[in-house]
Amino acid sequence: MEKYRGKRLHREAHPKIFVWSHTHKAEIEYFQGFKNHLRTPLLMPQKIICWSPQKLLEQVVEWKTKTISEEDGDQVWCIFDVDDFYKNDGAALIKAVRLASDNNVKIAYANECFELWILLHFYKPTSPINRGSDIEKRIQQEFKKHSMGQYEKNLKVFDALMGLQNEAIKNAERIVPEYNSIDWNKNLNAGGNPSTSIHFLIKEINTLIGHSKKT
Repeated sequence: MEKYRGKRLHREAHPKIFVWSHTHKAEIEYFQGFKNHLRTPLLMPQKIICWSPQKLLEQVVEWKTKTISEEDGDQVWCIFDVDDFYKNDGAALIKAVRLASDNNVKIAYANECFELWILLHFYKPTSPINRGSDIEKRIQQEFKKHSMGQYEKNLKVFDALMGLQNEAIKNAERIVPEYNSIDWNKNLNAGGNPSTSIHFLIKEINTLIGHSKKT
C-alpha cells in the first residue's frame, strides 16, 4: 500500500498531525474546531468507532504501519477517556499503550473523561472528578461565571475556550509536566484521576501547525 505522503520529489515537507478518536463526540468535535480555527489541512481529526481505547490503539497502529511515512515528520495521536476501561481490563489497556509507544503513536488521554480538559481552562482540580453530572455542573458554573453561555455535554466548545487555552496547558502541566515521564499504570488507574496528556498534543499542534500559519 502506498504511504500517505505519496511522491514528494523535491517539495518542502509540511508535517501533519493525525488525531484519532474512538467516538464521534466531544473529543473529535474539539479538534475539528481547532482545525477550523487554524484553517489548515495539516491537522487531521479522524475516528474509528469502536468500544475501547485499546481497540482504537491497535487499529491505529495497524493503520499507521500501512499508511504513514515518518520522513516528513507526521505525528499520530490517539485521544480517549479512561472511564472504566483501566478498571475493567487494565492489563489489556497497558498492553495496547505499549504497542502504541513502540510504534510511535502518542496518547492524549483524559482521566477520568475529556471534560477534565475543559475544566482545566478555568482551574486545576485538587480531587478526583466523576464523569457525568458532577463535572458537567462544575463546567456549567465556570461558563456562567465567565459569561460564556450555557454548557451542556458534547457542546462544541473550542471557540469559547480558545482564549483560555494557555491557562489549560499550565494547569495540566502542573499535574503531568512531561510526556516521556508518564507512568501509564499510575496515570490510567484511579490514582491518576485527575490527570491528562491532552496538553502535549495541543502544544504540538501549536508548534508544528500554529507556527507554520504565522510564517
